[in-house]
Amino acid sequence: MTTVDSKADDAPAEKASDGAPAVDARESSTSELGSRLRELRRSRGVSLADVADGTGISPSFLSMVEQGKSDITISRLMRLVHWFGVSVADLVQEPNTSPVQVVRADRRRSLRLADERISIQMLTPDGHHAMMPVINVYDEGGGMADPTRHDGEEFVHVLEGSVELTVGGGEPIVLEAGDSAYYRSDVPHSFRNVGAGVARFFGVTTPPNL
Repeated sequence: MTTVDSKADDAPAEKASDGAPAVDARESSTSELGSRLRELRRSRGVSLADVADGTGISPSFLSMVEQGKSDITISRLMRLVHWFGVSVADLVQEPNTSPVQVVRADRRRSLRLADERISIQMLTPDGHHAMMPVINVYDEGGGMADPTRHDGEEFVHVLEGSVELTVGGGEPIVLEAGDSAYYRSDVPHSFRNVGAGVARFFGVTTPPNL
């Protein structure tokens, strides 16, 4: 499985001897995410049927995700965390109550969504802030399976590669390295890597959507 680099934010991914990006030991796998979602559900005392009723995601699919037998798309994951009232960062990061919260490059956690060929690197310890900064890493050919929408506003800045942004019913916009975009995130939007090689872009949402 392809993983993401945990080095400096503006450096290209380190390559292993076979040409694949180096393994990030702090990357959360599908099985780890599924286990934490199961723990969260049980801690709330709700059934798979309850979650399905609240999110529109079938109980059978939820069970597969919890068992680590199925990947999940960004749009479905967002529906889950919003229903539970938590953030994805809460599922992959450890709590941090320091007055100045520092995330070192070699301590950064990331979430891998293998089916969409996307990794999301968390730049804050948790989602309990006014905004959430992340670095999105899209493998060649990677992209969101479905558009997503959430309250607030979103800013993105491309660090590497070519990213296609589609907002609402508008024409797709191709952003190259150094380009930025700002838009209302309550309008359906999606991203896709349309270049050769990995695409990496910095994103900030307010309020946090993940």
